[in-house]
Amino acid sequence: MPGENDSGSAPGPYIKRHFAKVAIIGAAVAVVAGVGTFAALRGTADQRTVEVTQAAPAQVHIDTAHPFAGTPAEGWADGESGVIAPAAAAIGKFTKQQVTDAYTKVRQAVITSRLDRTVLEKHDVEKYLKLLARDSQKNMRPVFGNDPHEAHAYATRLATGYTLLPAAPKVSGKMWAEVGTRPGELVVHTNYVFAYAFNSDKAEQLTDVMDIVAVDRWDTDYSVLTGQYAASSLGIWPVRSQGFTYSMGCEALREGYLAPAFSEQHAKAATESTTRDRTRYFDPASTLPANSTCDS
Repeated sequence: MPGENDSGSAPGPYIKRHFAKVAIIGAAVAVVAGVGTFAALRGTADQRTVEVTQAAPAQVHIDTAHPFAGTPAEGWADGESGVIAPAAAAIGKFTKQQVTDAYTKVRQAVITSRLDRTVLEKHDVEKYLKLLARDSQKNMRPVFGNDPHEAHAYATRLATGYTLLPAAPKVSGKMWAEVGTRPGELVVHTNYVFAYAFNSDKAEQLTDVMDIVAVDRWDTDYSVLTGQYAASSLGIWPVRSQGFTYSMGCEALREGYLAPAFSEQHAKAATESTTRDRTRYFDPASTLPANSTCDS
């Protein structure tokens, strides 16, 4: 679920605080494969949140042309230039060309599912689904139609009424491949953090740059099938995805959509939360947070 920023005051001297929350979402996917078929049994998504507190100025000027200034994402690559596949090499029985092809397909899936504005703002998930193996499409399409919350583990869509600033989202992370457990299976692991900067018509209410910047971290594995499987099963399958969203609106994320923290602002005493270092939520290598809830 989402997060929110709040300003509050502790007893005695009034101290402005910036509150944000982190939602952890995991979609466990058990994969069953046989000759001629490849079916995925999706697990339920599990959400947990941890509240984060950061000292923030009473007033802040946000440069909408450079909205990530002052955040850990400021120096990251812009958009798809941050989704970089490693130099391919033969892995097990897979040739260098097969590994290259797998990286190319998975890279495009990451870009489309997390950075394509027609997916983000117009919810055109078919652009993502058509990149998957045909049989995987059959399994995943109902998720986007019937379970938007679980769908957020595979593609990011903005809540209705919210759009991004022209500045490209910032991206940091990596991907790598290894031989899978089934014949003809190569597994490509992806580990990326995406920072999105939202438009806001409430500039006078913003107290921290994280009011408009939301962060998604996703560790998603793709199974790439080759060889003996039916033609409809050849290609890429998302088989596991877990991650979290930081500094966002809780209500939107409960429905499977991303909204900025300024979408939910509630007064809260600064003493209600434990101060944590926000930079950890921008680190692709950090441990996933756990054991909390996204309070209303």
